[in-house]
Amino acid sequence: MIFKFPKKKIVLECFTHNAAVHKFFPITAARHHLPKWFKKIPQEITIVDDNGIEYPQPTFRRCDGFTRLFNNGWVLPMWCDMKIETDEDGSWKYRVSDIVDNTSPAIWTHSEAQLGNNFPDHIHLKINVPWYIREKTGVYFHYSQNTWGIKEHWDYLTVVPGLINYKNQSAAHINMFLKRGIKFIIEHNTPLVHCIPLSESKLEIKNYLVTQQEYKQLHSENTFMFSFLGRYKKMLKLNE
Repeated sequence: MIFKFPKKKIVLECFTHNAAVHKFFPITAARHHLPKWFKKIPQEITIVDDNGIEYPQPTFRRCDGFTRLFNNGWVLPMWCDMKIETDEDGSWKYRVSDIVDNTSPAIWTHSEAQLGNNFPDHIHLKINVPWYIREKTGVYFHYSQNTWGIKEHWDYLTVVPGLINYKNQSAAHINMFLKRGIKFIIEHNTPLVHCIPLSESKLEIKNYLVTQQEYKQLHSENTFMFSFLGRYKKMLKLNE
């Protein structure tokens, strides 16, 4: 794979037909989603050595790896409350506080056969994201869990990572694995996903509110199954 590193600005265009999602839960730069617990940590603390001498010591608040991480990319927040329950037999159910899109379920899954039956202790679920995204250069993004922002869910939820571009497809659905036999709520505004472009170019994010017809057109461009196998790679060729 040859990665593209555009020299010009990266413009991420995000589209939704839901006015509330657009107004209250937009896709924004990661720097706007610093965890509250992180902000409470002081820049430094005072340490006393064995001789009784006090000296300053930096805290995690000064961690360059953390601050650089949140100075790059964008975050996708949850747009409503979502309660999920999984059973030991592999079944699952959910309830959302509001239905964003009546045309498709809020959550669905891939069969165990598609995953090779490699995750016997977990259940795969995919959250249907009410945004479609476009980016013209074809730069790849590292799409992954916003681990630092969801520490309350560490014990039972994992958002799996991947590399994706938004020139050849526009969906941003959230693939995750859950432990069996749990009940929990993902609250609105939970920053589940942190997506970072593989480029040092400046990132600009634009959120658009579109009509249902325009959104439906975006949906059809990305979901039309013109081939049984290898649709995504064939789509790359069609977009050349």
